Amino acid sequence: MKLLQPFQPSAADPWDLAKVAHLARRAGFGASGETLNRLFQLGPDGAVDHFVEFASVDGRLEAELEAVGPELELIPENKGAYGADSMNRLRRWWLYRMVRSHQPLQEKLALFWHDHFACQESKVIRTNLLLNQNILFRDYGAGSFRELLRRVSRDPAMLVFLDNRLSEKGSPNENWARELLELFTVGVDRYSQHDITELARVFTGWTTRAGHVDKFVFDPTMHDHGDKLVFGHKIRGRAGADGLDEGNEALDIILERADCASYLASKLVAWFITQEPSPEAVADLAGVLRESDYSIREALRTLFRSKWFYSEEHRFRLHKTPVELIAGAARALELQNPHLAELEKHCLRMGMKLFEPPSVAGWEHGQAWVRTGSVAPRLNFALALSEVAHAGRKVAGRASLDLDELRGHSNAPDEDRELVRSLAERLLQRPLSTAQRDAIADVLDTSEPVSDDPKVARKQARARVRAAIHLVLSSPQFALA
Repeated sequence: MKLLQPFQPSAADPWDLAKVAHLARRAGFGASGETLNRLFQLGPDGAVDHFVEFASVDGRLEAELEAVGPELELIPENKGAYGADSMNRLRRWWLYRMVRSHQPLQEKLALFWHDHFACQESKVIRTNLLLNQNILFRDYGAGSFRELLRRVSRDPAMLVFLDNRLSEKGSPNENWARELLELFTVGVDRYSQHDITELARVFTGWTTRAGHVDKFVFDPTMHDHGDKLVFGHKIRGRAGADGLDEGNEALDIILERADCASYLASKLVAWFITQEPSPEAVADLAGVLRESDYSIREALRTLFRSKWFYSEEHRFRLHKTPVELIAGAARALELQNPHLAELEKHCLRMGMKLFEPPSVAGWEHGQAWVRTGSVAPRLNFALALSEVAHAGRKVAGRASLDLDELRGHSNAPDEDRELVRSLAERLLQRPLSTAQRDAIADVLDTSEPVSDDPKVARKQARARVRAAIHLVLSSPQFALA
């Protein structure tokens, strides 16, 4: 690993809060305050382990979701349910998880795999199928890509989306075979049409009993049990239930290719570090993947521990997706009852509709999220979040912020400028420019004079906090991770 050498703190290059904040933005949805201080105390390796060594189940989050009750219940009485109501409920549920999770990398990996193995609910994919696929990404997203790929190949939502559930001998459907190679494993121009044709034959009979049924079955009567040749490797055809083994053999052939590890490494680097992955970093990470049997956890541990990861050139260089921007803002401000803040609607307005990526290739990233049409919805989200109800503790029936806690108890001579500084530290993990800070403070200064009535004064102070939240969230810096 020439480029991904471990970071070693030194007097010239210390472990500091700026590095901790960078790790929290990339391995999760950001962190601030006491959370950053706790991560700092863990040291570089301990902080990385805090993110990557998460439990299979986030017990505290699951208990919290159960306590919310009917507003986030997901299992529809009609297993064939689909459409706006059930899908919006699913989107609210997932956004709630991202905002409240104690294991943020688990949710961020689920988002990564949702983008990688993109499925569109508009192809009449039932809600229960997409829910189960989302759980699959959460349960297996940090483990071996080999195991995840095997499970995705049997995933009912994917079988429906790419038409493989209808693929049978004599008339094999090539959609799954093509996307398996082009988008999921080796990339463009790394295979031949013959490979696609043969793979399509391999996966005949991989189906479900009906389009809304969330259980995979292998139907030997639909399977082409002749011999196949994939990437020059003969796969012996098998009849009966043994025909299922051909699929695992084909996947193993693909995974043994060097270009598979390189393709996956490039996707991980692009998602977590830079949209322009260097060949050296990709080669190093591909080596980690091969040596660890495609362990995503070990690949990310290597990335996040590397000196290259913490380089100044990588900080605040990734454009947040709308989901990351929304979840990050809600987490930083400790939004209570996020499912009641219509976060899914703001996400849609910014151009990212969960469970409905624009194509099987997922979403465009980078500069795509800062096009002119996305600016107004982002500013509207900042305003809407600043205007949620104030509450000093969680209250039932509404989303809320503790504006008094966010304001703090500063005795600074210029309280407005201290408020702006404090919120920038919380939301951005870096200072605003002097011009930006002064401009926001000037807006706050134009407010009415502080009243002598304590109740009115508290209301005025909270209004200043709202205005400052709106303006800091609207800054270009907040759109970058």
